[in-house]
Amino acid sequence: MRHSRGFTLLEVMVAVTLLSMMVLSTAAAIRTLGNTKSTLDGVTNRIDEVRSVSDFLRNSLNAAMPVVRVGAPEISDDLNDGYGTYFYGDQSQLLWVAPFVAGANLGGVYVMHLAHREDRLELRWHPYQRDALAIDWVSIEPRVLAGSVTAFDASYLPRLGAEWEDVWLGGHSLPLAVRLNVQAGDRYWPELIMNMGGARMNLR
Repeated sequence: MRHSRGFTLLEVMVAVTLLSMMVLSTAAAIRTLGNTKSTLDGVTNRIDEVRSVSDFLRNSLNAAMPVVRVGAPEISDDLNDGYGTYFYGDQSQLLWVAPFVAGANLGGVYVMHLAHREDRLELRWHPYQRDALAIDWVSIEPRVLAGSVTAFDASYLPRLGAEWEDVWLGGHSLPLAVRLNVQAGDRYWPELIMNMGGARMNLR
């Protein structure tokens, strides 16, 4: 009668080693899958943020209204005149008037103020008033459109064929177009160029 032979110590050690390698490989694959999902979620969230902010700014600036401004808004030291189009812009901020709807209880024509503050892209808004000095922008809580903003640059096209300008001081018309370049972290957003039509000021 033949007796069955058991496993040798060497065979057991080889089997345990192979099993450990399989467990480690499986754990590494699961961890890599988790990291990949987190990375994809982060990229998707950034793309959604860029798309939603870009769409809002494009729609709002395309709808900018060349309405009257009386007095210089407090956000600028450049405007000394007391009368002009309600539009101001420099490299770090811009001010315009446009229709704005944000829920059932908020809608109408608003003065919009977009600014790069520290590492944030902030938006403030106030119901339109001809008297620019009547709006206290400091007391208005901003809405943060984007965080980790490391660079922001705005420029303004006065007319076709002209050079882009760093500052728009109003006058009696809107710029023909506004160009925005935004960098969040180490990534640049697609360049935004919004046509504003260069309409003349509405004096009514």
